[in-house]
Amino acid sequence: MEDRHSGRPESGSIVSELEGTLLDDVDPFPYFMLLAFETSGLIRFAALLFLWPVLRLLQSIGMAGLSLQLTVFVAVAGVRESEMEAVARAVLPKFFMDDVNMAAWSVFSSFKSKVVVTSWPRVMVERFVKDHLHADDVVGRELEISRFGYATGFFKRAEKDSPLCKLRAIFKDDKPDAGFGRRTSARSFLSFCKEQYHLPMAACDLKQSQELSRPRPVVFHDGRLVARPTPLTALLIVLWMPLGVVVAFVRITIGLIIPIWWIPASPYDVANYVQRILGATLGFECTNFTRKDKYRVLAGNDGTVNFKSTTPWMARVKEVM
Repeated sequence: MEDRHSGRPESGSIVSELEGTLLDDVDPFPYFMLLAFETSGLIRFAALLFLWPVLRLLQSIGMAGLSLQLTVFVAVAGVRESEMEAVARAVLPKFFMDDVNMAAWSVFSSFKSKVVVTSWPRVMVERFVKDHLHADDVVGRELEISRFGYATGFFKRAEKDSPLCKLRAIFKDDKPDAGFGRRTSARSFLSFCKEQYHLPMAACDLKQSQELSRPRPVVFHDGRLVARPTPLTALLIVLWMPLGVVVAFVRITIGLIIPIWWIPASPYDVANYVQRILGATLGFECTNFTRKDKYRVLAGNDGTVNFKSTTPWMARVKEVM
């Protein structure tokens, strides 16, 4: 493996497992909690939290597949596909990036052709894996979508949807040079690869490879939660929310009672201060992004309109301004 960290150009192909390899955590629960909260609000968030003991019990008795299916059903049943894609684009990447295993990334990034395999819904991870981990393809499980565009909460069941069948379709008659996954993983894709890599990697390999490249950073984050909602964190959020609303109301009331000339700041500063207090009280995160910043990140430019492609009178307005 040393030749892949020697600085030579990338070559070869690799298939890597996402959970437990490229990501440290194998538990999808926090990410489904984020998906439930951002798409449906506090009610679905709390429902999934209260289901957590049942999910853990199923995992402990060897029924991890049923646990995942139940998690998916509660988190996404009745949610529009477009809303899930929006959360996967603007919210989940920040939390995925915080969980990236740099040792695994160093090996994964040293190959030219990269494919990621996951047991989670493909729609949740595809944007992050392709944009930030530079993968070429993602092999994940597909959700059933109704003809009206809503998720049913179930996975599609078809022989061709298995990871091995999808990998064979991607690589045709060839085989990937390397398979990267957990030693305890029973995934069939590892046997499909010519070589197999496992964590942990040697410390010297990690130090040398980290100097070559790092994942593309997450610039735009539009989520409302600061910390990843583990079961304990989610429980604190649910318990604090009613009290937080009362505290926010009291603070706003005091702010309205105090004459504005008592406050040595402009109305804009006061409005921004109130928003920060509300966000901090409710446990949300302030991105400090202006509207132009968001447009710039989403549109891939500086957030301005190209006046050369507009009507002449608009160009004249620009000159006057």
